[in-house]
Amino acid sequence: MKKTIYLCLCALLVLFSTQKSMGQHIVSSTPSMICYYAFDSATVTESGYVAGDSVRVYFGDGTWQTSTPTFTSGGTAYYSFSHFYSSAGTYTTTTYLYSGLLIVDSTSSTLTWTPCYWLYVMLYNDVNSNCLLDGGDQDIWTSSRVEIDSAGVPIDTVTATNYAYCIASGPSGTVYTFKVISNPYGFLPTCPTTGTSSVTITGTTGSYGTTIGFTCNPSVCLDNAVSGFFSAGLTGAGSHMWITSSSCTATTATLKLTFSPKYALYWTYGGASHSVSGNVITYNLTGLSVTNPQWIGAYFTNVGTLTLGDTVNTRMYLVPASGECDTTNNIIVSVDTIRTSYDPNNKSVQPEGLVGPGTTLNYTLDFENTGTAVAHNIHIMDTLSDNLDISTIHINSSSALCRMIMLTYAGHNIVKFDFPGINLQDSSHHGLCDGMVSFSINAKSTLAPGTLIDNKAGIYFDINNVVMTNNVENKIAPITTNVKRIINSLVEVYPNPVNDELNIKSDAGLYNSMTITNTMGQLISKQQINSGITRLDVRSLPAGIYYLTLRGENGVKTLRFEKL
Repeated sequence: MKKTIYLCLCALLVLFSTQKSMGQHIVSSTPSMICYYAFDSATVTESGYVAGDSVRVYFGDGTWQTSTPTFTSGGTAYYSFSHFYSSAGTYTTTTYLYSGLLIVDSTSSTLTWTPCYWLYVMLYNDVNSNCLLDGGDQDIWTSSRVEIDSAGVPIDTVTATNYAYCIASGPSGTVYTFKVISNPYGFLPTCPTTGTSSVTITGTTGSYGTTIGFTCNPSVCLDNAVSGFFSAGLTGAGSHMWITSSSCTATTATLKLTFSPKYALYWTYGGASHSVSGNVITYNLTGLSVTNPQWIGAYFTNVGTLTLGDTVNTRMYLVPASGECDTTNNIIVSVDTIRTSYDPNNKSVQPEGLVGPGTTLNYTLDFENTGTAVAHNIHIMDTLSDNLDISTIHINSSSALCRMIMLTYAGHNIVKFDFPGINLQDSSHHGLCDGMVSFSINAKSTLAPGTLIDNKAGIYFDINNVVMTNNVENKIAPITTNVKRIINSLVEVYPNPVNDELNIKSDAGLYNSMTITNTMGQLISKQQINSGITRLDVRSLPAGIYYLTLRGENGVKTLRFEKL
C-alpha cells in the first residue's frame, strides 16, 4: 500500500513539473544586459493567456522573482523583470510559466556580464586660454576625426563635433587615449598641443571623461559657406540658411536669396540686416567668424493661386570674399515641388538627382518646434543608406550644440544627432523655434549605374511622437560614353565625349538655367540657357566625367558627359 501511494505521488510531481498546455506558452523572452553595471532585464510574452497565469524567473545566482502580467491584450500577456547581480560572471536564467500551481511552459538563456565603461572626450574652444573647460569657453561647431587607443593600440576612429565617446571593457589600469587626427576646420589644439588626452580605468563601473582644448587657427585658408533649403507649399513657403566661416576675426559677408515670383516675402529673421529688390533678398552679415556662425530664416506668402506639384526654383548665393580658397560651397540651387503645406521639418540634398559613384552628398536636416511649449531636448535619428560610405561622414554645421553618435542596428548604420538642452522656443517665437544640422557623406565608389540612394530621418521633440521628414533620393547616373549625342525628354547634349564646345539644345521654355558639377559634387559653373542651342566652352575643364543639371518649368534633369 505504501509503495502504491509513493508511485502516485511521483507521477503527480512529474505532471506538476512538466505538463505543457496546448494554448498557453511563452512566445518570447528577451533578456538584456547593461554592461555598465550587473543589471539584467527581461520582457516575457505569453500567448493564450488565462486569468491567474504568472511567471517565475530564476536568475542563476540563487535568486528568483515572480510576476503577474504588467499588461494584457486579448490572449496575449506581457511580464517584465529586472535584477542586479553582485559580481561579473556567466548566468543561466530560467523562466517558468505557471497556470495556477501548474508549470505549463519554460525557457532558458545564458548571459555573460563583463564590466565595461563609458569613456568620453569634450572638445572645446578655450576662449580664455586657461586650459579649463569652464563658463568662459565655447562649443566647437565643426567636425573633427578622433582616434581612440586602448593600451596604445587603435580600436576605433569616430567623427565628433564637441563630443566623442566609446564603450570600453579593458581591465583595471588600462589606459585609453583620445587622439585628434583631423582638427576641426579653423582650429588648432592647445590643451594639450598634441591633441591627445588619456583616461585610466580604475575598475569602478561608470563613466570616465577628459577634455581637449582648441584655439582659432589664424593661418587657415578663409572659407565661408552656406547651407540651407527652401520648402514650398500652396499657401506659403519657408527657407532656412546657415552661414559659417573659418575666419578667426569678425568679418562681413553678403548673402543673396533669389526666390520664385510665385511667392512674396512675408517675414525674415536673423542677425543680418537686409534689403529686398524684386525677388532678391540681400542679407548683410557682420561679425561672422569661426566662433560665430549665423542663422537666417524667411517665410513667404503665395502670389495668386498655385498648382500642387508645380516646381519652384531658389538660389542661395554667398558672395565670395577676397582670397577665399573654396567657393564651391557658396551656392545652393534648389528646385522644390509645391506641396499642400509648407513643412518646416525637412530634409534636402545637394547635388540633386543623378550623381556619380563616390560623389560627396551634402544633406541638410531642418526642424521647427510647432508646438505651444519649449522643446528642451531634441534628437534626430537618421538611418543611412547602405550605399553610403560611413567612414566619410562629416558635420558641416549646426544651429546649436550637436553631438553626433554613430549606431548600428541589424547591420545598418544609424547616425544620431543629439541637441541636449537646446530649449527651442515655441512657434510664437519667430527665429527662436527653428534649428538645423548639415552633414556630408560620400556615395560608395563601387556603385553600379541605376543604384538608388534614398534617405529620410525621424525628429524627436522631447517625449513627443517622432516627426518624419520627406524622403530625398539620388541615383547613380548611367554610363553613356562614346555616344555622339544625348537626346532626353526634348533635350539634346552633344558631342559626347567633348573636347572644346558642348551644345545644349532644348525647346522654348523648358529649362532656363544649368549647372555643371564634378563627381565630387562640387559646382564647376552655373549659367542661364537659351531657347534653341546654348554653346558652352569646356576647354578649361580637366579631363573626366561631369554632370549637367538643367532646371526650369519642366523640372530638373541631370545628364552625364565626358570631357576628353
